[in-house]
Amino acid sequence: MPVRYNRPSQLNSDDGGDESMVNIVRHAQESAIVGDEAMQAFRDQWQVYQKLVDNNYLAHREVRDILHCQLAETVGRPFRFLDLACGDASMTVAALKETPVTAYHGIDLSAPALDFAKKTVASLSCQVRLEQNDFVAAMCERTELADVVWIGLSLHHLQTPEDKREFMQVVRSVVGDSGLFLIFEPASLEGETRPAYLERYEAFIHSAWTALTPAEKNILWDHVRTCDFPEQPSVWSQLGYDAGFTDVRDLFTDGPQLLKVFSYRP
Repeated sequence: MPVRYNRPSQLNSDDGGDESMVNIVRHAQESAIVGDEAMQAFRDQWQVYQKLVDNNYLAHREVRDILHCQLAETVGRPFRFLDLACGDASMTVAALKETPVTAYHGIDLSAPALDFAKKTVASLSCQVRLEQNDFVAAMCERTELADVVWIGLSLHHLQTPEDKREFMQVVRSVVGDSGLFLIFEPASLEGETRPAYLERYEAFIHSAWTALTPAEKNILWDHVRTCDFPEQPSVWSQLGYDAGFTDVRDLFTDGPQLLKVFSYRP
């Protein structure tokens, strides 16, 4: 992944608080197969993911509270918030309530997700931007600073530690000397291999996610086994140091020890 900076296309900066005022800037190419069938496939999977959120199977409530605490207490000053792979933005918008956020910029590759996000961010009273783009490409092109950069359940799609480190180096440049980078990502146990991690994850899906049908569990398991590339906690920490952060903190581990929240400060 080349680390380079080009001046990005002009992004909208419409005030939040009115869905009609929030435009989505489209940088990503639309799929060649877009139609009722493709849209329905997305909605089906989105509904499955929403079941995970509603039942708190991925600890979204705890993570939302941690994020809110970091923003309201640890940052404690007006800040510009960059939400990478924002999805429908529901968790982050909830975490931003009663914080001094001055600008929100959400980036996601999925057009349907951003259509949902457009409704969600309407409750924000700050400046709002929504952008359809790959989060890695968007960061490599970015010239603006952000006070807080957040990414949840997406950085692990970069397959190697080297890929993750290079991306985190870009984030380090974007947050400047006083910003904050927060991640919510899969983390294996110390010394645990990826196959062993996936074996634990599969057992957790089939034993604990009782609100899902067998077909829904299979949809999610297919995603996990093909897209999840976790790192050990010590590796997540070292990647931050290698990227140029000096203060790395392990903030949270979920019950089954599959997911973690880390903070990184310059």
